[in-house]
Amino acid sequence: MNKPLKWICIVLVLALLAGCGDAGNYIKQNYSLVDVTGQGKSMAKVYQVEGKDVPSVAKELAAQEKPKETSKESTDRMFLVYDNKVINVQKDPNHESSTLVEIDTIQYAKENYDSSFLQGYITASLLQSLFGGGWFNSHRGGGYDYRGYTSSPRYDDYGKYQTAPKTPGGSTAAPPSQQAPSTSDRSGSFTKPGTSTTPPSSDSSGSIRRGDGSTPTYKPPSTSGGSSKPSTTPRSGSFKRK
Repeated sequence: MNKPLKWICIVLVLALLAGCGDAGNYIKQNYSLVDVTGQGKSMAKVYQVEGKDVPSVAKELAAQEKPKETSKESTDRMFLVYDNKVINVQKDPNHESSTLVEIDTIQYAKENYDSSFLQGYITASLLQSLFGGGWFNSHRGGGYDYRGYTSSPRYDDYGKYQTAPKTPGGSTAAPPSQQAPSTSDRSGSFTKPGTSTTPPSSDSSGSIRRGDGSTPTYKPPSTSGGSSKPSTTPRSGSFKRK
């Protein structure tokens, strides 16, 4: 094989590889995960993109993996539809410089979006091929008109997270969906069963009482050979007989 033909083959291979990208992997590697809901085949993952508007993000993702259909350009919301996912690129109403990218599995989109809403962005024939004909007349549950993450109750928690005061380390606490279970502050101590961890206290008369309310018995040191008072060492504070 001569050199010119070899270079042509290399260029063609690279072009084919570039066209086989995965928008989902690109999102995972480059955007910040905000929330996850559902599981298995019915799942949605939401990511945040700082400093880019909706059309810019949509074009960026389409360049990584060509969609079956892209909705018309909009500064508020755009959809990219694939065989195995629906990507909803949304303007973040609470954060002017942010764009939210929601990756829905086909099953999640089918179970949550209303058909009349999606038909405003995606052709009915494509929706039918993805979700089946019965989807158009089915009822979506949830008690609210789902139009993507920003219309869900979970978005309220996301907004609280974004506006929360920063911690001493300079970061905000994780949103509810990512917070780890609370643990002990490790300030306590282990005790044997039947023992009290309450420190002794004194009552109004000045006598010492244990945590269980009993009064310890105390024997003063003998003062044979005189009436000298017991002395204490400056470090330990324990009594010493003369």
